[in-house]
Amino acid sequence: IVAGYGDEAALTELAEKSDLLTYEFENVDQDVLARVQKRTGVLVPQGVKLLTVTSNRINEKNFLRTHGLPTTDFAKVASPAELKVAVKELGFPAILKTVSGGYDGHGQWDINSEQDVKNLLEKWPKNLLAILEKRVDFVKEISVMVSRDNCDQVKLWPITEN
Repeated sequence: IVAGYGDEAALTELAEKSDLLTYEFENVDQDVLARVQKRTGVLVPQGVKLLTVTSNRINEKNFLRTHGLPTTDFAKVASPAELKVAVKELGFPAILKTVSGGYDGHGQWDINSEQDVKNLLEKWPKNLLAILEKRVDFVKEISVMVSRDNCDQVKLWPITEN
């Protein structure tokens, strides 16, 4: 079945042919998944609530901070005026990212100078809801995968370098 992440008919077809559904990508439409799960009764072991956190960069950063994990400094940006304020607070270099849907450079703008801000303001994307993050120098990026089975046994998978 080849379809978009929000294609409810395709997801329903998949659910009806499956014992359970899992996801590994935060851009799955959580509302569609919840409706399909309710309608078909298919098991979704990860649940749908996890997508509420992982599909929204602001929710994700706040979740991490609430649980005592450090994040880079950030600010919500929903307008050109908010971008100007956020840049003054966070400084350069920074990166503006869509709150949801963007990945691997899509929906992202490097902001390293006032000229970058000016260029972005001249071409401000319509209905943009974004997050401005202070850029962090880092040595490497890693992925940590954790799973839990139906008996609440937690397993940490090998940490991988991206």
